[in-house]
Amino acid sequence: MKSSNNKVTYTYTELSKFMEIDEDLSKKVYALYTTNKEELKLTPITFTDFILQHKEDSILKDSIDSSSMANLTLTQKFMKSTLNGQKYSATQMSELLNINNEDIKLLYSLYSAKYVNSNMQSSLKEFVEFILNNVITNEKYSSKFDSNSITKLNTINGIMNAVVNKTEYSPEEIFAILSNLTDSIDQNTIDILYIYYGSENYYNEEWQMTIEQLINYVNSNVLEDSRFDDFIDEEMRNKIKDAHQTIQDNKEKLIGNEYSRIILNTTFDLEGEETFDFLKKIYKDLDGTELYIIGDSPMAYEMSKTFESEFNKISIITMIAIFIVVAFTFKSVGIPLALVLIIQCAVYLTMGILGLLGGKIYFIALLIVQSILMGATIDYAILYTSYYKESRVNMNIKEAIINSYNRSIHTILTSSSILILATFIVGKYASAIVSKICVTLSQGVLCATILILFVLPPVLAILDKLIVKNKL
Repeated sequence: MKSSNNKVTYTYTELSKFMEIDEDLSKKVYALYTTNKEELKLTPITFTDFILQHKEDSILKDSIDSSSMANLTLTQKFMKSTLNGQKYSATQMSELLNINNEDIKLLYSLYSAKYVNSNMQSSLKEFVEFILNNVITNEKYSSKFDSNSITKLNTINGIMNAVVNKTEYSPEEIFAILSNLTDSIDQNTIDILYIYYGSENYYNEEWQMTIEQLINYVNSNVLEDSRFDDFIDEEMRNKIKDAHQTIQDNKEKLIGNEYSRIILNTTFDLEGEETFDFLKKIYKDLDGTELYIIGDSPMAYEMSKTFESEFNKISIITMIAIFIVVAFTFKSVGIPLALVLIIQCAVYLTMGILGLLGGKIYFIALLIVQSILMGATIDYAILYTSYYKESRVNMNIKEAIINSYNRSIHTILTSSSILILATFIVGKYASAIVSKICVTLSQGVLCATILILFVLPPVLAILDKLIVKNKL
């Protein structure tokens, strides 16, 4: 077929089944292939909620330890309390921030004294801002906080401001924020989480890739990306590399500079109405395209267009050739005419029986059967006729027929039985065209043998005047 830019594409589910790889991994590869992580931005609360909702997924279990997960849970509380404006007592705030209760009470007192809040409650955002703006800047209380605590408080305050302002961050920006809260999350984990989030929330079911695109991308990008080392074992890595090499090796055999080759495997019979309808549809759909369709079925389809004329032509040529050979053997016109017509009758009889039984007659099988029947079974007729002509020298017609039977039937039955049984057995265990040829040949030999044993003798008796010149 003429080369074109059209490519067969698949969804991640279809490709995962076809390539026998994990469906989740396939989905993530699609997301990585299609989504530009530099352009994907998330709010901190969206990102945190997504992680906590999928914390039992295999991709997170191995990437985030329990300490980091606890920090993320606390961060989620910070952000939600900011959105909700929730207020806490000193004890609740102490438990939430894991700070000594007495220090918290002191801070509450300071806050109450400054803002005259008799309920002694504060929102998390107000409280953190109070610490950063009033407590830490006060020399009397600043010693209560080390640099690490101050950094975390600034980070928390930044997260809460981002929640209020609905600020979105890239993976690098999220990593810079979270690295102040925990050391166990690296940049690769953040990138994987963004890709994972994208595959869950931005995946488009209409995205499609060709097998070649998938294998080439995985081989060239994913395998070389250290972020995916935990998800691709050595066996899968070798399979992907082998698949990539196979595609490259065979691509040259299928795609050329001017022409490409497509191999179609169908469940249709070698020949038949459905097969030919399928081929007609291919020719119709590709009308105007420079193409060549080859194979057993296309060959049978082409021959079926000229079956009647070609079969008649081949039959006539075969009969004339056999007639000439037999005529030279017997130096007679009547004998070869009778023998050729009887064998040709066996061919037509075979076709008729197959048609009545609902069987399928393959054009190639029929031509081969006709050739073999003409070349092989006519020997049985020649043998019987030779004995008949020899017996008529000193016997009458009835005695000559009986004598010819006695002298030839053993040879005829032995040879024909071997040919009938051998071709029938081979036909039962062979496949496709070979099976059909052998079965049809077995049936044809059986018909020819029956005609020779039961039709040829009376025909010879009728044509006796043409066969024997000196009669008793």
